[in-house]
Amino acid sequence: MTDLDTYWRDLVTAAMLGTDRRDPPVPPDGPIADLVDDALRPDPGSRMLATVAAVAAARRAAFVPGPSADTLQPPEADDRPMCSPSAAATWRQIVSEWSVLEDEWMLAVIERGLRLSPDVLVEALARHRSDGVRRARVMLAGGAVARWLVGHVPELSATSSRRVAAAAVGELPALPMPPELDQLRSLDAHTVARRLAGGFEDGRFGGPDRAVLVNLVARCRPAVLVEVAAALQGTGVGHALALADLARLRHRMLTELE
Repeated sequence: MTDLDTYWRDLVTAAMLGTDRRDPPVPPDGPIADLVDDALRPDPGSRMLATVAAVAAARRAAFVPGPSADTLQPPEADDRPMCSPSAAATWRQIVSEWSVLEDEWMLAVIERGLRLSPDVLVEALARHRSDGVRRARVMLAGGAVARWLVGHVPELSATSSRRVAAAAVGELPALPMPPELDQLRSLDAHTVARRLAGGFEDGRFGGPDRAVLVNLVARCRPAVLVEVAAALQGTGVGHALALADLARLRHRMLTELE
């Protein structure tokens, strides 16, 4: 410990006790003592303030910089085009309103040779820390930047190191639906739209059918979505209107990623 450090400790002790109980310690001979004397402070409190200012400046000036940190290396280059801002906004709408579409959105990004924008990448990594299959898709869609982020931000790392099957990562998961709805997935747009709208209009479809109807709209052929959305919208039925919204969102999602 240097003389300056010792004096600083004495100065702190005096300051804690107060100058009405103890006068400031006399600074050691040298520039600090000269500076305090030159200040011509009339009372102990003023001399204390002048001394503290002088010693604090001297202690800061005496610090020696530590060794320089290693330069942070950027991630490897990724030549894939980034998904558009509108596609990123659609992803946010999907995860907040219709998460049933997220798997298809992420696979479409991968299959069409796109990469995630940084904002979506960070949110998706955080969202899927514990889901191995979905996280693997995010890592593929994020590429080198995803690996770089995970290596530098522990909060974005996976909660499990268990490996997942490549087939599960690359395939759109099947969604349960009864056979009579499953067969609609292979029919033309007019037939699908007519049967769905008719089911709501004649009361065959209701609240209990919502989950399987959502699955149907999420897995039907993309070519039927526009006509299905229009037909469902025309029924004016609450559940049908929600499905129409899902159909429009899915159509927009796929169009933006083309």
